[in-house]
Amino acid sequence: MHGLGFENVNRTEINSLSRVRASAFSGQARQTRLSAHLSLSELAKVCGVDASTVWRWEQGKRVPRGEPALRYARVLDTLAHAQAAGEAEW
Repeated sequence: MHGLGFENVNRTEINSLSRVRASAFSGQARQTRLSAHLSLSELAKVCGVDASTVWRWEQGKRVPRGEPALRYARVLDTLAHAQAAGEAEW
């Protein structure tokens, strides 16, 4: 799937990328981040990108790709699990 950020990734990672992209476009990623009281800058630092990049992902202006998208997916999954367990703070 050339050009979609799926090069050199396994099926689990492909599922993570698909899920995080859907979450970003639906606004759920932003809500998860805000519920955890995590700033754009804090999330961007973990993902290895600029805060403006995370903002573009959350606004649906850019598609999360590659390793930064996988990091984004991991963080959002961790936050979602923590929130479900009642540990909403990052």
